[in-house]
Amino acid sequence: MKEIRKKQKRLYKIMKVLIIFSVIFILAYIGAEPYAAAYSNMLAVILNYVCDFLVIANMILIFTYYSKYGKSDAFLTSIEYEINDNGYYFTSREESEQDSYLNAVYEDLKNSKFTMSKNVTVNDFTFDFRAYKKKEFFYGVSVDSIDKNDVLAYLDEIIDDITIKNLKRKGNAVLLFVTDKAEDSAIELSKMITPLGKKDNIKIAIAIVEPESKKIYFRGNEESICRRLIANYVMNCDVPIKDKFIHKEKMQFQYDLEEKMESFTIKDFKDGNFYAH
Repeated sequence: MKEIRKKQKRLYKIMKVLIIFSVIFILAYIGAEPYAAAYSNMLAVILNYVCDFLVIANMILIFTYYSKYGKSDAFLTSIEYEINDNGYYFTSREESEQDSYLNAVYEDLKNSKFTMSKNVTVNDFTFDFRAYKKKEFFYGVSVDSIDKNDVLAYLDEIIDDITIKNLKRKGNAVLLFVTDKAEDSAIELSKMITPLGKKDNIKIAIAIVEPESKKIYFRGNEESICRRLIANYVMNCDVPIKDKFIHKEKMQFQYDLEEKMESFTIKDFKDGNFYAH
């Protein structure tokens, strides 16, 4: 991944320099064209060909860059956030029981004018509550323990609830789990943001809280609406998040992910043969 990023940045710099040079040259030529034609018709023709060449060269370079890196760029950026994030965070809430913690989050959302629903069933899964306001969604679940399969199953249901049942095409959502024990496989997914739509118009973030230890697992290093929602309502704090709420040492799965990404190739990604999780 690092080598691919180096090549991408190198090509981007070349493209940027060429675009800037071409714009300056063409604008200068437009201003100087009458004088060049008066001085020499041949010079005017040559300069016109140079302008045409620069336009074509820019089009080719832009097409090459976005056809090669356009689809993978957002994916790699997301992975870099996962790898470089702090290991976990600490909530400022005092509640140490699952139910009381979830109720505190519920009340704060309610006081912020979210439309609230309790015990919402989506297909065969029940959420303790669902909250929404304009283009912001919040789902809360209380479970004794949670693993990767649980996270993915609930995630599928809120995708169905947002996009099919509520017909939303834009927005930000948080899926909150309050649990006694989060398995490592579930924690690995807490750094993941799920994008939906061709332009990632819907983004879903995962937050996992263990009230007794006050630990909360989520992606906290990316400025986003989802981070603000989690900080304000799950952690009960403001953004930027203060250092006292941050455990800065990374977790082992982040190192494992970084190692796995060394085998990343654009061909595998485009062919659908590479999975980060």
